[in-house]
Parts: sequence; C-alpha cells; structure tokens
Amino acid sequence: MHNKDTIGLIDLYKKESKECFDNISNGNISIFIDMIYKAYRNENTVFVAGNGGTAGYLQNFVVDFNMHPFVSDDKTKPSSVERNKFKCVNLCADQATLTGITNDLGYENVYIEQLKYQTNPGDIFIGMSGSGNSANIVNAMEYCKSNNVYTILITRNSKNKCNQYADLSMCLSGISSFPGQVGGNNNNFHFEDIISKLTHLACGVIKSRIQNA
Repeated sequence: MHNKDTIGLIDLYKKESKECFDNISNGNISIFIDMIYKAYRNENTVFVAGNGGTAGYLQNFVVDFNMHPFVSDDKTKPSSVERNKFKCVNLCADQATLTGITNDLGYENVYIEQLKYQTNPGDIFIGMSGSGNSANIVNAMEYCKSNNVYTILITRNSKNKCNQYADLSMCLSGISSFPGQVGGNNNNFHFEDIISKLTHLACGVIKSRIQNA
C-alpha cells in the first residue's frame, strides 16, 4: 500500500519542480548556452563557485563540460572532435586553498582571491547563490565585472546584491510548499536541481554544435 501523504508530496515536488524550470525563459537559457559556447570557441575558461550543497552540484558541472562535448557517444570509438584549450574550473574544489584564504583573509574572499590570479579577459564566472547575497559571490562578481570577465548569476531570489554585476541573471520564481524548502529556504531543492538541469541541457546543446560544426 502506498502512503497517500507520500504520494501527495511526490506529486507536489514534481509539479513545483516543473513550474520552476518552466519559469526560466528559453531566451535566458539560450543566452546562457551561447555564452559558454563562445568561451569554448575562444578557448576561454569558465569558473564556477557556490556555497554549501550548491558546491557539490558544481563538481557535476565541471566534469560534464570538461568531458562530454569532446567524447564519443559510442564508447568503443574515439571522438572525431578535436579538443581545444577551453576548460571549466571549480573554485570550490581545493580544500587547502579555501581554508587558507578563509583563515588569512576571510571567507568572503575565497573566490575573488582565486580569480585574481587565474582569470583572463573573456573568461566567464558563474556564481550560484540561492539568496544572491552571499558575500563571497558578490565580491567575485564585482571583481569580474571590473576586469572584463563575463558574469552569470543563478539564484532563487530576484532582489539581490549580485544582479548589478551580472551580465546574465537566471532566477527561479514561485513559492514552494514542499517540506524543507519553505520560508527563507524557499525553493532550495528546486534551485539545486535546476543547476543540474541547466548543466545537462547546455552541455548537450554545445556538444551538438561542436560535433556538427
């Protein structure tokens, strides 16, 4: 026997998740894809950063974009795509760097200090912040905006401190009533899910473009 309350919550989650993703315009998703594809064509680097659970999703983003557009779908055959110097870098990945900067300069500087010595003009910084007010993301985006690095914000809060520095802002809309993501934590599960959806959607489209170029 299925628990009716459980089935109801499953249906609610599916409904809310679909609505959240549908509320992100196809136009903004297309711009998101085009920006990453331009970075690939120009052999620039895409840097990503976030906090907490979001940081875990960034590992998937980085491995997908560093691998999938350039490998064959038939694993028994080599890819016909010639790899260039495009790459993605996860600024959350190095524990020694994160704790070192935090200890010496404060957690609000963990990303900007890495960006200072790694970025070049034309690179992209993607900041993922549920509130859009995380100090380390705000500082990183402000630095990038002043140094010819393109900026993308993915958030669940339309009114935030990062928007003023974002070349592209992608925001979830809607109010969730699913347990665990209400009130100040509104749509947090859907926010993390949509990071993966955007990653996979963009990765597939870019793979198609590269293979058919």
